[in-house]
Amino acid sequence: MAAHSTTLKPSLNSEEIENTSTVNSDDVGVKRRLSFASEKDVSALEASTMAYSAFSLQGFLDDSNLWPLSAAEITEQLSPDKCLMEKNAIKDEDLLPERNGANNTEANDNDRIIRDGTQDSPVTTSKQHTNTEERDAEVRRRAQEEGCVNVVLPGTVTQDACYRFVSEILKFILYQRQQLPMTYDQLVYSQKKQQASVQDKDAVRKKPVKSADMDSHKCQQTLQELEELLHQLEGLFSLSRVPRVLLFMGGSLVLPKELYEINMEDLALAGGDRCLRVSSCLRQLFRTLFVADLLSDTKHVRLMPTTVLVLAHRDSGVGWFRPKLQFKVPTRVKKQVIALSTDPSICKEPKSEGSDWEDYVWFQSPMAIKGISS
Repeated sequence: MAAHSTTLKPSLNSEEIENTSTVNSDDVGVKRRLSFASEKDVSALEASTMAYSAFSLQGFLDDSNLWPLSAAEITEQLSPDKCLMEKNAIKDEDLLPERNGANNTEANDNDRIIRDGTQDSPVTTSKQHTNTEERDAEVRRRAQEEGCVNVVLPGTVTQDACYRFVSEILKFILYQRQQLPMTYDQLVYSQKKQQASVQDKDAVRKKPVKSADMDSHKCQQTLQELEELLHQLEGLFSLSRVPRVLLFMGGSLVLPKELYEINMEDLALAGGDRCLRVSSCLRQLFRTLFVADLLSDTKHVRLMPTTVLVLAHRDSGVGWFRPKLQFKVPTRVKKQVIALSTDPSICKEPKSEGSDWEDYVWFQSPMAIKGISS
């Protein structure tokens, strides 16, 4: 076989670069002249194609196993289309690990979604709904048969929270038992709005007293008495623990028309950030009261006075409330009990025993809250 000879003749002309390659074989002589335009006239893709073509040509020249080749084969190997296809194949191989990683991540996300979905399956939700209905049914049964509503709180509370429980229950009972024409907050807002409108009127002329003005005066007086009672209750809770509160409606302390008890003996008290939020406790309390339907009555209830008695320590220094040392809770009238307690499985705080209340006596409010109509 004849020796191979290759001649590369680069041109120094700045406008054109020429490479000449001559291939000699036994009976075929191939002379190929490659001509490229200047760099300033080609695009980025064409420049990369030229570089790749030169690299491919050098590989063909270095590999003796590829010779001899025909002119058509060399032209096919150095064609821009084939070079571009090979470059795209290299890029696809480089992107393959990233695509595999993305697919793996998506698969992991799908697995996590499937696992999470099993936690809130329809079967679990149905069981929770069934348990809630069973608890609500038990609350209604005890309220109707025993006249008792139990509210179990999942943690400790503060002494101020106990005052909030008593004050909100008192307002609620007065409204539900038709002793207030509207809720306490609505009544306060209505009175403030009415007083502002009266001040805007011309007060020079004397006007005859109307029944509406008399009703407004009674409403204002009842609100003042109720606000004073709530203020004194707040002071009492700051001086002593109050395990029980009694609300007498109508009649006398010996034989009232209606009797309600707020029992907080089993509440665990604490301070600081460990205690439950008052707002969440109130939501749980009033939800239980509405489910129990303890205070609803379609019959008309006449207006009657409401007297408050509280059980506090005898040495608490209470001045506004009057001590009732010989008082005993009436037994001849049905008593409705709202009992608040702390869940023993959650809170390990020691509870008060019966002997702890031996030094506690009953204190009576000096005024009775008179009911008002709309």
